[in-house]
Amino acid sequence: MNTYYNTLTYIKAIFEADNRVKNVVTGDFEEWRRSEHILTHIQFVDSPFLGNENTSTIRYNIEITVLDIRDVNKEDVKDRFWHNDNRHDSWNDTSSILNLARNRMIKNDDVTLVTATSAQPITYAYGDGLDGWQQTWTIDVPDNFTSIC
Repeated sequence: MNTYYNTLTYIKAIFEADNRVKNVVTGDFEEWRRSEHILTHIQFVDSPFLGNENTSTIRYNIEITVLDIRDVNKEDVKDRFWHNDNRHDSWNDTSSILNLARNRMIKNDDVTLVTATSAQPITYAYGDGLDGWQQTWTIDVPDNFTSIC
């Protein structure tokens, strides 16, 4: 199915075009948790059936996660608002990356961003100190590769 491959390649290219992103990955957590950061993880969640009347479009729900590693300050700072780390910088950068990529998806002619869920913050994830944002995009792609005989 070329629509899957083309969609994955297109989304990967959007994130790679942002020079803040160091790595774009997919797959299991163990495969990418030690990657360079800021990283984007792309995970196809499902491909719902659009009905008998729509055989020329394929829809994908894709979970996009943008993460940066938390850098903890070794000095004993007792600031209860900013803490001893860069968590706010990570959330700011990863939110910006996700929003820019989503806007680029909206302005594309070949791939249609149908909806995007609310972005959910990720805090100190996976025991590796990763902070960022996660969002699910619903994307429609023209199916130019399958024909009904």
